[in-house]
Amino acid sequence: MAMLQNTRHIIFATNFSDACHAAVPAVARWVDMLQCKLTLLHVYNADRMLYRDANTQLQSFFAEADNYPQCQRVLMSGNPAEGIAEFCQRHRDALLVLPPSDQSGLPRPWHRSMRARMIQTLPIPVWTLGRTMVGGTPPATMDRHLGVWVSSPEEGLAHVRQAAQYASQTGSTLHLLHVVPDVNEGSLAHTLRTKAPLGEEYAEDWLTQVASSLDIAQRVEIHVGQGKARRELPRLIRTSGVEMLMVSQGAAVERGVFRSEVSSIFRECCSGIVSVPLATHGLTVTAPAPVLEEVA
Repeated sequence: MAMLQNTRHIIFATNFSDACHAAVPAVARWVDMLQCKLTLLHVYNADRMLYRDANTQLQSFFAEADNYPQCQRVLMSGNPAEGIAEFCQRHRDALLVLPPSDQSGLPRPWHRSMRARMIQTLPIPVWTLGRTMVGGTPPATMDRHLGVWVSSPEEGLAHVRQAAQYASQTGSTLHLLHVVPDVNEGSLAHTLRTKAPLGEEYAEDWLTQVASSLDIAQRVEIHVGQGKARRELPRLIRTSGVEMLMVSQGAAVERGVFRSEVSSIFRECCSGIVSVPLATHGLTVTAPAPVLEEVA
């Protein structure tokens, strides 16, 4: 994936949650593999926290990172979403690591997903985790089995081709994953929304054609399930041994009337998830947010 091969900078946005601590081993492996710059970024609300307290937390987080020759810790004040977006807009060669927030167990009716906002607006790839990885340990190897979620013909193949290139360059096996919905009274509505196949055999034929269209020779395996994608995709990931899943920006987010969320399809996935930005598809992104106060 040229996009990741060209990554020279990892921005690890942290709020010091359990999910952020769980992502530390994966980030360390990314830095070792890419030999790139690492920025540990924290944006705090000055109305709720003192600078010295925020700085103390930042300096103690991922202490081993100070051994990297290109590591910096950046503390900013302001709105976290705006601060992270503004910082990333100034570093277009970066990969943003943004773990999910910790679940409180209580309903949050007015919650707005920062991850969904970042995925939708930033021109750089965003790496995150499924809920099942929070508090767990990411796989020991990150890229020997690279999965691609191919949800429908409408999303295009740009993310598939980039994943294929990266798999070829790293000697990884490329896994094409697709889930066919159950055939029921809702199938008619499904066919109106997408041209995705409604049978497993047709889906395998479609993915075979996708695999044959890839220019780079490599190991490609096809995995098709049937049922609810939220249940079947995690199963396909487990059975195939996929350690990192590539998804298109469009498939990564569920757009609602009042808010957008990271697709629930990936909530139970036991792998890292990388969203390919629309910018790589030649589409536009939103304008940068105003520069916030950078205090360290």
